[in-house]
Amino acid sequence: MENTSLIIRPCSINDKEAWIELNREFMAYEIQDADFWNNTASNSYDRFSLTFDEALNHPEWITLLILEQEHQIMGFANLMTIYSVWSHGKALILDDLYIKQEARGKGIGRVMMEYIETLGKEKGYKRLQFQSEDSNPDAHRFYTKLGYASEAMKFYVKYL
Repeated sequence: MENTSLIIRPCSINDKEAWIELNREFMAYEIQDADFWNNTASNSYDRFSLTFDEALNHPEWITLLILEQEHQIMGFANLMTIYSVWSHGKALILDDLYIKQEARGKGIGRVMMEYIETLGKEKGYKRLQFQSEDSNPDAHRFYTKLGYASEAMKFYVKYL
């Protein structure tokens, strides 16, 4: 893939509209795919707008990344930091990775994952972890191809 026009960067306030649109698109996809997410808090514009503002004000909690190709925003990643006792340091959680449908299969997701891995190493993280829906075999093939190993676990949630 020709990556000369591909830019991955932290979100800025100017990305708010695109970030909200893509997150709502991703959320709609996840909700249709799994009943589990139907209890997710409202995906309204206003709710996401407040979430975006809070995220930008707390870089110690979350990093929002935007992926652009030829001046078009084509995807995003939301990254969270935790302290992992078993990793003896910070762990990076890829909470969300979304590439627009028309941009998939062109190597963009691979470039985004490589960027996230490099960012994690540069910032002293010990591990990168994430989960993927059982109902998303394309994602499973993608992550396996990149060298990630899956571990059978259950994901538990209780909305507070």
